[in-house]
Amino acid sequence: MKVVLLGRDLITASRIAESLARAASELRRVEDPAELPPAESVDLLLVDWDDRRPEWGSRLTAWRTGAPDFAEPRVIVFGPHADLAAHADARAAGLAPMWARSKLFAELAK
Repeated sequence: MKVVLLGRDLITASRIAESLARAASELRRVEDPAELPPAESVDLLLVDWDDRRPEWGSRLTAWRTGAPDFAEPRVIVFGPHADLAAHADARAAGLAPMWARSKLFAELAK
């Protein structure tokens, strides 16, 4: 599985990479939506929503919907569970629900 992480936190990235390595999945990390590979080449996009910029919602939606219908990647946004503004921003961008970091790490460990 090809996974891309959009985020700057190296500790988070290393934890995700460690979990994905056990599942024999490939991880690529980028820091800006402009660096994303073509959507049809990605199975899962993980977005550290705590690092978001105002334009990320629209850019990510355009990126995902630019793929052919059969190749639209799954997108999971994650961040601090108590950040209500982040949850609202994810909903407004059509990227909800936002996962708590703890949920993301628990799911990746499975």
